[in-house]
Amino acid sequence: MIWRPSSTRKTEPPGAQRRPCLSPRRRPDRLISRLAAALLGVVLVLTAIPGATATSAPLRSAETLRKVAGASPAQTIDRFLALTGQEEDLIRSLIRRGMAEPGPTFSADILHRVDQSVDTLLLATQALDLSQVAPALRPMTGVGMMLMLRSVLSYDLSRNRDLVVPDQAQVERQHLSHWTIPDTTITLRAITQQEAEAGLLCSQCSAGDFLFSAGTLARVPADFETLFSGNPQLRRRYGADLYVYWAMLPGGALPPKLFLHLPLSMRRLLLTPIGGQSLLQWLLMVPVSLLLLTASAWWLARVIAWRHLRTDQHGAWPHLLRAAATLPPLLLLQGWQWFAINWINLTNAREAGVLVFSDLGRGLLLALFTYLLAEAIGQMIILRRQRDHDGRLTYQRRSGAGQVLTLTRSAGLAGALVLGVRTAQDLGLTSLTLLALSSVPALAISLGTQQLIRDISDGFSLLLDGQIRTGDRCSIQVSSSTAIRGTITSLGMRSVRVQQDDGSIVTVPNSQLAASLVTHHHTNISHPLDLLVPIATAAPEQLQSLLDQVRRALAGHGSIASGQADLVKGDRGWAVQVSGWWQTGLVAEERAMARERLLLELLQLVGNESG
Repeated sequence: MIWRPSSTRKTEPPGAQRRPCLSPRRRPDRLISRLAAALLGVVLVLTAIPGATATSAPLRSAETLRKVAGASPAQTIDRFLALTGQEEDLIRSLIRRGMAEPGPTFSADILHRVDQSVDTLLLATQALDLSQVAPALRPMTGVGMMLMLRSVLSYDLSRNRDLVVPDQAQVERQHLSHWTIPDTTITLRAITQQEAEAGLLCSQCSAGDFLFSAGTLARVPADFETLFSGNPQLRRRYGADLYVYWAMLPGGALPPKLFLHLPLSMRRLLLTPIGGQSLLQWLLMVPVSLLLLTASAWWLARVIAWRHLRTDQHGAWPHLLRAAATLPPLLLLQGWQWFAINWINLTNAREAGVLVFSDLGRGLLLALFTYLLAEAIGQMIILRRQRDHDGRLTYQRRSGAGQVLTLTRSAGLAGALVLGVRTAQDLGLTSLTLLALSSVPALAISLGTQQLIRDISDGFSLLLDGQIRTGDRCSIQVSSSTAIRGTITSLGMRSVRVQQDDGSIVTVPNSQLAASLVTHHHTNISHPLDLLVPIATAAPEQLQSLLDQVRRALAGHGSIASGQADLVKGDRGWAVQVSGWWQTGLVAEERAMARERLLLELLQLVGNESG
């Protein structure tokens, strides 16, 4: 077909002034209760953040959606120019209406109608092949590409009014899959069946529909700069001011009304380009960014002040506070991203830098929040409340605390890794790229942490086998000549802590424990006590006093659970028969040593008394 301007496109005289049109847009104990009450609500808000920022503005209902990509280059070009021209004219008329209204800002009706026009204008981005743009960069990048492409396309078509653009019949007849406008860099290509089924290029497109190719979009910024950078009249004639004003003014689709009321000289000063953005944008962006950094530094100082909170006095609250401490920076970062991109309208490298920084920061904060929350849940499970002898409330670890913490920490670490991978994919990294990037660091980490990995894997084996538990008395033969004897106080993900009889605590790596001979002494077994102590020559009136002395000695002996003493007379004279039970948990060597000490003590007592 021969291209003609769309009937819905209004024409303006070459020197007519075009209005700008922009794209869419205390204390720790007091804080504990407040943060705990707000934690659930904030988490629910955060779950809606990724979806809220996935697009610059929501689309309207399905009844009002219009398909832009057509089954031929002629249909795509005509629909693209007709839709953008119609909505541009509507937004311009709304801006003129709003400027005539009193007040420093636009009315709610103007804002609502402009938002509806912006929703429709966004449909034009579905005619662009944005497959080479990272998903996180597509919303605003697509709008900028659409605005620049519209001006370049109008200019190229105006130079050849008799250009024959292939229609659907010609496409079917010649089996066209690509078509380039002669003497230009603008190419349209057809969507393949696989791309249509995946639905990644266009949600309303089908196989055979034509889109402006990714190569065209890559060359559009350079073409736009070459054509319109030094020619204001050409910019106004082909609507290039649409992108220029959008890139240089804040406010989304509607610039600040106060700015439009300023004198022309002041507006030109505020629109002075500095590093790709206007002076007005930098004047708004820099103070807000500094305020964000100051707020983050203040919050970090508050978090550091909570480091003195102890688990034995506050339970799991310190861990919940550390998890909740990641939420305010997350909200600040999200608000800063919206301000910089959707309102300030940063473009190109500045927009990409903000998106990459904010997405990386959000991914890291969410990963840290996930791990700290899993840690807090584990602490809530293993800690139990009790009161000491003074009536104060304290927290003690339950039996099996090490195993529970190992499982919760592992779950938190797995969730953090999933969030990290998802963040990388949102920034445009494919699975193969992530695998390639992680292979070398993973190899280096594995070589440097072989012992740690062994300790963790052996810790899982000890946990699943149930060989030892907290509170068990064990003998660990770490070498042929060295053995560790004591009570298991904690089972961790990397090591086991053993409290020896002298009170010292020994940390044994799980890998060494798994390779050692472990003798488990059941603490509920008590062994009998049987001892005969002969008495030297003594007067009969002293025997009862001697027996009372022995009984008092047995009652004060720490190794004896229960004992009794009786006088017995044998062939060689009188003797004291000691019987009873040793304390539970004493191993054979400990019982032998205790028996020897008791016998020497009784012999000395009997000898002194009888002498």
